[in-house]
Formats: sequence, C-alpha cells, structure tokens
Amino acid sequence: MRLGFFDFFSDITNFLKAGSVLGVDIGTTSIKMAEVSRKGANFKLLNYGILETKGYLEHSNQAIQTGSLEIVEKETVNLLNTLLHEVKPKTKTVLVSVPVFSSFLVPLDMPFLSSQETGKSISFQAKQYIPLPENAVSVDWIKVDEFENDRGVKFQRLLLIGIPSSVIRKYKNIFRAVGLRLVALELEILALARALNPDKPTIVIDIGGEVASINVIEGGFVKHSSVSDYGGIHLTKSLSQGLGLSVVRAEELKRRRGLLGREGESELSTLILPFLDVIIQETRYARDSYERRYGKKVEKLMLVGGGANLLGIEKYFGREMNLPTVEPATLRGFEYAPDLEPIVKNLNKELPVAIGLAKKYFT
Repeated sequence: MRLGFFDFFSDITNFLKAGSVLGVDIGTTSIKMAEVSRKGANFKLLNYGILETKGYLEHSNQAIQTGSLEIVEKETVNLLNTLLHEVKPKTKTVLVSVPVFSSFLVPLDMPFLSSQETGKSISFQAKQYIPLPENAVSVDWIKVDEFENDRGVKFQRLLLIGIPSSVIRKYKNIFRAVGLRLVALELEILALARALNPDKPTIVIDIGGEVASINVIEGGFVKHSSVSDYGGIHLTKSLSQGLGLSVVRAEELKRRRGLLGREGESELSTLILPFLDVIIQETRYARDSYERRYGKKVEKLMLVGGGANLLGIEKYFGREMNLPTVEPATLRGFEYAPDLEPIVKNLNKELPVAIGLAKKYFT
C-alpha cells in the first residue's frame, strides 16, 4: 500500500481543508505541537505547545518511544491530553510525524521512468529492502534528484520509505483516543526539510532526547539521512555519573551551563564532549557520503531540536566540522503574536517538524 496524504479517510467531505491544522511532533521524550492557519500565501502560528516527560531521566523505559521501543499508546494518550488541555487548539485536524527509527529509509538510483512505471519498480524493490510482508508495511517514495551517467542515460534518485502497519495503527489509535482527526503521517525528516528549506546544501542535526538525526538537505529535499544513538539524555547521565549528582540536578546543570561552564567547571565540558564527538564523527560520515554521491560540497551546518539549546554547542560543532553554522528560520514568513518575539529563536529550533507538518497540509 502506498502512503497518501488523505489515505485515512474516504469520505469526500474530509477533503475540504480545515481553517487551521495541528502539526504534532512526537519524539522520544517530548511532544511538540503547532496550530497553523493560512490565508493566501501567508501562514500564521495560532498556538503551540511543548511537553517534555521527566520520568525518562531516571528510567529509560519511560521514554515515549525509542529505536527498540514502539510508541507507547497509553502514556502518549495521557501526555497528549495534558498538552491539549493547555493549548486548547481550535481544530481537530492533525498531521503527525514518524521518527526515522520507526521506519525504513532506502536511497535508490534507477533509470528515469514514468510515475506509474516507477511505482511498479518500487514495489518490487521494496520487497528486497524491507524485511516485512507486503501487507505489513505501507510504502511510499519521493524523487529527490536526477542525473545522467557516463553514457548519457538519464537516472532518477529516489528515497524509498516504508512504515510498518503496526506503527500506523498505533498512531491512529492514539489520536482517536484523544478525539482528534488524523489525516496524514509523514516521516519527520521530510517535515524538517519543508520547514527549514535551506538555500544551499546544509547538514541539519536534530538532537532529541534519545537520538540525533543527521540529514543533508538541499533544495527542499533530504539527500542523506542517518541516526546517531546519542541524544540529550546521554549527556545528562554522563554529568550525573561523573559529578555524583541526581539526573534531575544534572539536567538542570546541563541546561544552565552547557559547554560554557564557569571557572572551575571545566569538568562539565570534559564529560559532555565525548558524546558530542560521536555525533560529530557520524556527521562527518554523512557529509562525506553526500559529497561522494552528489559531487557537491556541504556548505552550512544547522542545529535543531531540544539539544540544540545547549550553550556553546553551535560554536563547537562549527569548529569541529569547519563549517559556518546558521540559525534555523522555521517561522520565517509567519505571522505570530508579538509577545512571542523574545522566544522565536528558541521556537525556530524546537518546532520545525511540527511547522513542516502543518505547511504540508496547506501546500
């Protein structure tokens, strides 16, 4: 089955666009949502909400989901209800993100074909790359580029996407339980690319609680994607163990000091940097893979996600990668309440996936 934007609803009335939509980004340790409307070419951020779980700090099995743990329905429903009570969105129409680790993502090169012929070929290819029965996975694909080989034969570069039916079923159950109308699922990195849309080849690192996704985005398309099994919680636990602090206290210290510890606090960066260096090493691999495959240079570096708020992290990553770092402009071109202006920089890092989902609905 191919994933489609309105696959979930066959009633023709559901094809009528709502006045606003809710983009919901369910991560490993947090839920972020943005309610967005559109008038003409102008988008407006009506409301937003961010809810982070705290239990995961001491018990990793209390994360919402991880690479080895499918999304926990009951806990997610409870968290969503809490957040919805605070946000009070005016719409019931929702799009939700699916993390890379809950899906199959395969880059493919194949001869240039019609859309119908490509679909048939993809169905065959999917059986080779996705280790699930055909009726247990939904498959989609997007074209990210095209090129000619040495013989002048035209090829297309595709991204094959597979989401297990069990994952789709869980998301449907969750949103049905909270009384919202789920109209689409989308891979989080695709929403990320739509929201950020850098003008030049850019490595975008989304640092979450449990994992970090490393993506090369060019021209609005994801050209490379990989996942590091290190996220913000690993930095916190390193501080906790190294300094003999509770994980809650270590989390507070990390957020307040980051890599910019005061005099006598150099031990903070000493404990944190080894984990960041692992992410940097995998970022170098992502850059090398992209540059070999596409024959272009990565020109910029961008950090998003909760982990991107670590003080000093942009300067450190930029120096180690020898790349200029740029701030995400998630809300560029958006209208929003004036009282949000002081925190827009933070929202630009926290909300790109939720905003990208909402923009998909209107485009």
